[in-house]
Amino acid sequence: MDIILLAYLVIFALFGTAASYFVRYIYAYWVHNTMQVKYIYKAGICIISVVIVSGLIALFT
Repeated sequence: MDIILLAYLVIFALFGTAASYFVRYIYAYWVHNTMQVKYIYKAGICIISVVIVSGLIALFT
């Protein structure tokens, strides 16, 4: 049970990190008028990691 709670904590942290990268992208676009795609790539990596961790939870329960 403890490993599942830890996995949920990791999912929560990854969603927060993805949201942070998305906000950075919007800020760079609106304020600096630049489109820094690296933030979208990093947010995508976080979301893919969430999918992987969710799959592992389903596999181990």
